[in-house]
Amino acid sequence: MRLPLLLALLLLPLPAGAGAWMRDEGKTFLSFGATVDEDQRVDGSIYVEHGLRPKLTLGFKADMAMDMTTGQPGDGTAFIFLRKPIPTGDRAYKLAYEVGVGGTFGSETVPLVRAGLSFGRGVTVWGKSGWVTLDTAVEWETQSEEATFKVDGTVGLTLSDHFQVMMQVFWSRSEIDQATTLAPSLIWRPKPEGSTRYQLGVESEEGIVALKLGLWRDF
Repeated sequence: MRLPLLLALLLLPLPAGAGAWMRDEGKTFLSFGATVDEDQRVDGSIYVEHGLRPKLTLGFKADMAMDMTTGQPGDGTAFIFLRKPIPTGDRAYKLAYEVGVGGTFGSETVPLVRAGLSFGRGVTVWGKSGWVTLDTAVEWETQSEEATFKVDGTVGLTLSDHFQVMMQVFWSRSEIDQATTLAPSLIWRPKPEGSTRYQLGVESEEGIVALKLGLWRDF
């Protein structure tokens, strides 16, 4: 992988986490996100990663829904997880696995265990640096042993020092439900070397379209 491409990837925190890339030791990434759909449903999320060691990243993520027509909060989930790399030698791609514990909250509290595997690779498209990631995970309910399978795919491209574009596909399947979400977005960095980025995009699931807003910060 050429040095400029590698540097571009290290400077770009991904909204669902760094996937197969480790967070630098002592460095933290924080993101807030929210989607608002046409039915006035709001889904909020928070995501934190911290590099404990060069080959160990600690993370936390949580999400919660709210019905704006009633003002009542809905159900949500929260996880604490650890990510470690899988050695790939001099290959152009990266692999990592993660394990986590958490649960649902709201109308029902259910303990959950999570295991995931991530793939990441830097690419060059039309002379621009980009990236491709694929994150897979299984979440088990410890009481019922029911499992939910998730696959998240991301393709991104750095257009300039200020703008990046990204297309994400989220797929999940449980014993009672299945969903696929498409989410294109634009990421804006006000200052070329700044630590804050803003995300503007949309999400589409089963014909329901939602506006997506996000804030990412490194420190």
